[in-house]
Amino acid sequence: MPPPSLQNPIHTLLKPLLFLFIFAATTTSHTSSTTSSPTLSTTLSQWQSARATYYAASDPRDTVGGACGYGDLVKAGYGMATVGLSESMFERGEICGACFELKCVDDLRWCIPGTSIIVSVTNFCAPNYGFTSDGGGKCNPPNKHFVLPIEAFEKIAIWKATNMPVQYRR
Repeated sequence: MPPPSLQNPIHTLLKPLLFLFIFAATTTSHTSSTTSSPTLSTTLSQWQSARATYYAASDPRDTVGGACGYGDLVKAGYGMATVGLSESMFERGEICGACFELKCVDDLRWCIPGTSIIVSVTNFCAPNYGFTSDGGGKCNPPNKHFVLPIEAFEKIAIWKATNMPVQYRR
């Protein structure tokens, strides 16, 4: 026996109602989920705490390479506005190329007040499990740590500061 025809008067009346019901349900659920969670731009712009250190590239070849594979960072246009991230932030390289704004906080002796820098992720700061995360393993999980070229670090703090508390946002 063939399937019943949808040209039946009852089906003709139910089709638009079914469509409206499905459309209203998806619209309502979409609207409620959007209003209950913060927008991505709000989440990314909130300041968070971390620490930062620097390295001094004595050899120009030190600016070539990096875990993200960008090659010569100066030729690629990054200059010294680069950063290596600790394991808890690096996201297995998914974050390569992302930009962060950093500012020095909590130490008036070493911070340069009112300054911030914007850096791009180009490298990874490998953990050192020979130390605990609070006893020298600055890039060990769960630490959030930025390793900057000294040229970038000196825009927000005096180089003698070494391991500084910072705030960052993406």
